[in-house]
Amino acid sequence: MGGSPTDDHPTTGTIPLWAEFDAEVVTLERGVARAGQAGAAVGILIALGVGVFVAPAMGYALAVLAVASLGWFSIVHALLARKLAVGVLRWANPVFELSLPCLSIVIMARTQGAGYALGSWVPPLLFAFAIILGILRLKVALPIVLGALAGGAYLVIYFLVIWHAPLAGHIDPALARPAMQVSRAFTLLLFGTLGALANRALRRMIGQAAKKSRAKDLFGKYRLGDLIASGGMGSVYEAVYCPEGGFERKVAVKRVHPHLAADPTFVQRFREEAELGARLAHPNIVTVLDFGREGETYFFAMEFVDGMDLSKVRKRCASANLVIPARIVAFIGHEIAEGLAYAHEVAQGADGKPLHVVHRDLNPANVLISRTGQVKISDFGVAKVLGEASAHETSHVVGKIAYLAPELARGVAFDARVDVFALGLVLWELLCLKQAYARGSDAATLSAVVHSNVAPPSLLRPELSARWDEFCALALQPDPEKRYASARQASVALAAILEEEGLPQPGEISDFVREVEAIPAPSTTSQSVSTLQDPLEAPTVVEQR
Repeated sequence: MGGSPTDDHPTTGTIPLWAEFDAEVVTLERGVARAGQAGAAVGILIALGVGVFVAPAMGYALAVLAVASLGWFSIVHALLARKLAVGVLRWANPVFELSLPCLSIVIMARTQGAGYALGSWVPPLLFAFAIILGILRLKVALPIVLGALAGGAYLVIYFLVIWHAPLAGHIDPALARPAMQVSRAFTLLLFGTLGALANRALRRMIGQAAKKSRAKDLFGKYRLGDLIASGGMGSVYEAVYCPEGGFERKVAVKRVHPHLAADPTFVQRFREEAELGARLAHPNIVTVLDFGREGETYFFAMEFVDGMDLSKVRKRCASANLVIPARIVAFIGHEIAEGLAYAHEVAQGADGKPLHVVHRDLNPANVLISRTGQVKISDFGVAKVLGEASAHETSHVVGKIAYLAPELARGVAFDARVDVFALGLVLWELLCLKQAYARGSDAATLSAVVHSNVAPPSLLRPELSARWDEFCALALQPDPEKRYASARQASVALAAILEEEGLPQPGEISDFVREVEAIPAPSTTSQSVSTLQDPLEAPTVVEQR
């Protein structure tokens, strides 16, 4: 059973805020220890100066105390660096800090007299610093405990060391009376009490701030994590699905910018993308899990694929001259073809009729391969639902130009075979580790798509089976009538290549992904591993004249 979080005990996710703060106590105490080292070093210099020029006995005694302090804080820092004795040091360190003003009073009283000890400004300042450090540790009880210890220690030192000692120096005898010292001790206790109240107020303020921040970060049922990508349309985040039941699941959340949420046309397109993604429930397609509105914007949640997109795979392998084994390329291609075949032929709408979904933007950046060896197609944002139509005509080219089928580039009628062409390009590039049609400009690239043919992959990799040349020749036919008639046919052809090449061994795909991940990115603009890569980059749109 658990209660609702309060401002004093807010939670972040399923972990209480102050538990997370306590987990960082090592960092805080190491900072205090390093500051103590610096302060002790300065104290040594000052004490030595006092010993040489002012009062040798007091100065050298204080220098010894400062050296001992430097040794203590150095030991504390070393222990905390190794995360040793953390629990003990959380209380031992404040107590040691409190001992410094106590020992300073004793040294001054023994070397310079009771009047000097009572009149010096150094011990009160050290007492104040010790209590302030207790406040900074954000433990409500600690400042008042330190204040009580400081007051009690001060009275003990006064009555045992100072009370009956002769007063030396210029000090009003009234200031040395027991009543005045009790008042000083009470002041230390009061200072600690005020520190505890301030500490409680700080905790409440931090709790309220965390609560407000959490209200923003908990996007509905989702706790947002690192930003994956951001663009003119919106942002995609790593997120954790964390409903009231207490379990968690890692997802990716795509949310639009609030100003676009005010555009009904855009919202409708965004909703349709989410609905279509939810209906494409297949192991080789990234599934949309949820759609909703939070505050002033809309979002949808997708399954999170922990791996890389094929664009990164190709670029890193090319930079490292790492040839991708043909059987791995065949496996990836077969999985893509299976996902496409499902979208083209099997996926159904709410009425139970086939949707005949054409991706239209299949390219290496939209195919993900996970660390566990799964291959998934993502980003159906510009997909076309043909429904009962056998083909579709458009006056716009939609998709990455370098991966367009020629009929899409020409703006003539197209069908699901445009995805087969894109599949052929993706696999050709994985085999050859270069782009097939990309040129220096969009116009040159578009011209190459329409007028150029792709060389057989065996010209670049002579060891490849003749089946690869046959597959690429059919998949990349400029005339769709001479191309594979469907993604299912392409899947069968790739299955035959797999049979000839040999299925990848268990774990071989995972090992390959990890090997590629270990290759440094060829540029400094690499993005985080995510469900989507460049998910908000608008696909190229070219108006047909």
